[in-house]
Amino acid sequence: MCEKPKLQFEKPGFNYDELENQLLNYEQNPEGFKHDVQSIISIRQGIRAGRAGSIAVGGCLLHHDEVIADNMTKANAPYHRLDLHSEMVLLNELEDRLCDDKTPRMRDYTLFTSQEPCPMCLARICFTQVGKTYYVYRDAHSLEAGEKTNLERLPEAFQLLASRLVIEEADCSPKLKEIARQVWLNSVDHAVDEWLERY
Repeated sequence: MCEKPKLQFEKPGFNYDELENQLLNYEQNPEGFKHDVQSIISIRQGIRAGRAGSIAVGGCLLHHDEVIADNMTKANAPYHRLDLHSEMVLLNELEDRLCDDKTPRMRDYTLFTSQEPCPMCLARICFTQVGKTYYVYRDAHSLEAGEKTNLERLPEAFQLLASRLVIEEADCSPKLKEIARQVWLNSVDHAVDEWLERY
């Protein structure tokens, strides 16, 4: 008989209601941290995703400096569709908007996400050539994530595609990074419990 895997994710310290209150009470500092506003939008969408039953990651899309879309992971809601991470949802929206443009200027767009994109999403980002991608929180030191970024884990060809893009942590406050981490931990905690019950 196979032994069930032992996952080491930390337990969340706050629930979604408490984290929403922390966001509401947070004083934005766009002068000190240039990505605070976009980070807050992304985290709010992450909370929505978690409440809907998906892994709690959200994001927004900018054209130059204007937010043109915000959305969330839809992998488990409204139905089971595991490719619909927030990055995929937003890139689908963008490509649908640009469907009549034969030569879209993808480098003029910026993608924000509350969590470091997974390798699947990073591959899509590399192919679409969206100019900049920023993430609020990166699970850098857990046993599951390790020290390397997900971009560093991709095959060399993808890293070459990414070499002309910006893919890095958002310039936002440590407080927002911690809220994003707690939002993500809430959904991971729920998902791990559900997975262990199922299998």
